[in-house]
Amino acid sequence: MQGTAGEGVTWSSKAAFILAAIGSAVGLGNLWRFPYVAGESGGGAFVLFYVICVVLIGLPVLVAELFIGRRGGMSAVGSVVKIAKAEGRSPFWAIQSWLGMIGAFIILTFYSVIAGWVLAYVVMIGGDLIAAAARDGLGGLTAGAFAGQTDEQVRAKLVELLSDPTRMIIYHALFMVLTVAIVARGVQGGIETAVTILMPAFFILLLILLAFALIEGDAPRGVDFLLGVRPEDFMRGFTDGGSVISAALGQAFFSIGLGSALMATYGAYMRSDQDLPRSSRLIAIADTGVGIIAGLAIFPIVFAMGLAAGAGPTLMFQTLPLAFHGMPGGGVFGVLFFLLAFFAAITSSIALLETSTKWVDEQSKGDNRWKSAGVIGIVIFAIGVLNALSQVPAVGPNGEDQSNFWNTWQPAGNIPIFEGMVLLDFLSATTDIILPLSGFVAAIFAGWIVTTSTAREAIGFKSEAWFKRWRFLIRWVCPFGIGLVLVYSTIWAPFILPALNSGG
Repeated sequence: MQGTAGEGVTWSSKAAFILAAIGSAVGLGNLWRFPYVAGESGGGAFVLFYVICVVLIGLPVLVAELFIGRRGGMSAVGSVVKIAKAEGRSPFWAIQSWLGMIGAFIILTFYSVIAGWVLAYVVMIGGDLIAAAARDGLGGLTAGAFAGQTDEQVRAKLVELLSDPTRMIIYHALFMVLTVAIVARGVQGGIETAVTILMPAFFILLLILLAFALIEGDAPRGVDFLLGVRPEDFMRGFTDGGSVISAALGQAFFSIGLGSALMATYGAYMRSDQDLPRSSRLIAIADTGVGIIAGLAIFPIVFAMGLAAGAGPTLMFQTLPLAFHGMPGGGVFGVLFFLLAFFAAITSSIALLETSTKWVDEQSKGDNRWKSAGVIGIVIFAIGVLNALSQVPAVGPNGEDQSNFWNTWQPAGNIPIFEGMVLLDFLSATTDIILPLSGFVAAIFAGWIVTTSTAREAIGFKSEAWFKRWRFLIRWVCPFGIGLVLVYSTIWAPFILPALNSGG
């Protein structure tokens, strides 16, 4: 069944759905966010809490979102409305999908800007590598990234990129044009075609980079940092006010794509004979595995160069280029790494755009999918331009004043949780609240609103015992766990903890 994404369209095969769903989950959240959050949160202890969150909360919510999409067979919003009406409940429960769809829209406005940075690094390192090869022949390919430049010059690459809004916007535009073009071609003609090419290439590149890191990097230290659970770090997850656990659950939602209507949207194209629980497990395992493998491919390289693991968001764009700069063959493997990140970004971005495109296409009765994807893409691009401008450093590479309205404006700076945040950071922090909130409502809807008989039939667990386990988790563990994290991140950490620490 070809063409657009109207009602009745399905993935051409079970494997195509798995690749698409894994592609939607595996993105910059695995290659950019997971390593730096793990680095800031104690390494192995964070990974342990992350895996626990995926198993006890992420996987049950993933099953819920997929069965909502497959049962409804419409956009994320339309599916919830359809199921709610069938259960004799209020269509107001579609608030869950509205939150998710809005969250996905917001994410793409800044995700595409960061993906543009990734593309810029592919061009920068690749261009430097081509120049070295032209100058030195094959010997140029054995040099580090940005050969002949100082460490300070390599660090300055990010500042130079951010200080050039025109270049940022051009890369952002290229990324959005590619995303729109894929989504506009429909499920089988666009999304499937893209993921069946990109995902195998992604996994091949990931394994090549892992081998390079373990051979050339400080493998024992990298493995110990990421997988070694030290008692003091583990206990810190409980004694630091819950920040490590909160970060682990937040990463699980961001990485797998939960709460953002992605899985409900892709689930709408699932075949009725596809094993939903098994598919969910494969998606969760693949996503978690990619995050851990990415960490194993990054930290040995970072440690081998004597750099810090807790570099924060700049880990990918400053620390890693500096590491590739100092390693033999770093130019080639630097290009491969950022190409890997670009593949991951595009497979996630098409899923983010598909959530709102499917809904708009549904409202217009499938009138013109190119128009739906194009209009939404233009709006996302426009907001992305403002996000890019907000990241321009106030002080340029040469000390010049680069202040503008967007890099000084703090949309909600008077609220502690958003204090000091310019537009891109504010929107990112907003989605850190929207996604868990949407996931919380999804758990309530799937666990308490959808009847047991409907859920059992829609999911298709082969064992009644496994269905009962899922039912218990989605009704009790998921709402409780997500609720605690929401309270922590929106009330406890920004308001109560500072008062307690100040003695107020």
